[in-house]
Amino acid sequence: MSYASASAQASITVQSGQLTLTVTPSPPWTPGQTLSFTVGLPSVAWTTDNVTIYVNGTPVTSFQIASGVGGGGGAWTIPQGYAGQQISIYAQDSLFGATSNTVTGTVLYPTKITISAPSTVYPNQPFTVSGTLQYQNASGSWVALAGATVTVKGSWGGSATATTNSSGQYSVQLTAPSSPGTYTVTASFAGSSSAAAAMGYSPLAVSPPPGAPPVVTLPEWAWGLVGLAVGLIAGGLIGYAVGKS
Repeated sequence: MSYASASAQASITVQSGQLTLTVTPSPPWTPGQTLSFTVGLPSVAWTTDNVTIYVNGTPVTSFQIASGVGGGGGAWTIPQGYAGQQISIYAQDSLFGATSNTVTGTVLYPTKITISAPSTVYPNQPFTVSGTLQYQNASGSWVALAGATVTVKGSWGGSATATTNSSGQYSVQLTAPSSPGTYTVTASFAGSSSAAAAMGYSPLAVSPPPGAPPVVTLPEWAWGLVGLAVGLIAGGLIGYAVGKS
């Protein structure tokens, strides 16, 4: 028995394409901050997929995406060694052989600022506020941040600015408010393209000068009694004056 020749064809589609990568929070970042990664696949995985996250071309973390799922995520905490760097982040997977978009951002140097001010001053008295601004370099050491602008403000409205010297030190003069009370002095660095912002606080008590009469503070209800007493006294004096005339 002879048979006629026969053939059949079937087409298959090989899925490829780009992964989608989202990084939160948005840059800039600081060392010690944890970044969350969300990766979307070109299509639903038919088997387990392995995704690797790269930072500046170096793999830093990986995670699996289960079959039947179209995406997944992972996290990574930025080491101190990345401080001051511009980094590029992207993802690659093993199932589709695809690469994601690249997310870039700056890892800022952490900063800290100290503030020193008198604990107590008199009304309208000039006084000095000083301190030091530092940043933490890639090796983890705290060093002076020179040439930075520091703004010092009092909660009563006084303010002054200074530029840090080679040792990171700053010094300004403020004038105390005219009213006694408890206030706050704030020293702040707004940050830069490579260094994070920093802020420090110091309480300030403004006291009456020696020999000044004490300031009497009455509750609100007492002022009504004072007004009534004044009214009665004034009325009595007027009545007395009328009677004498």
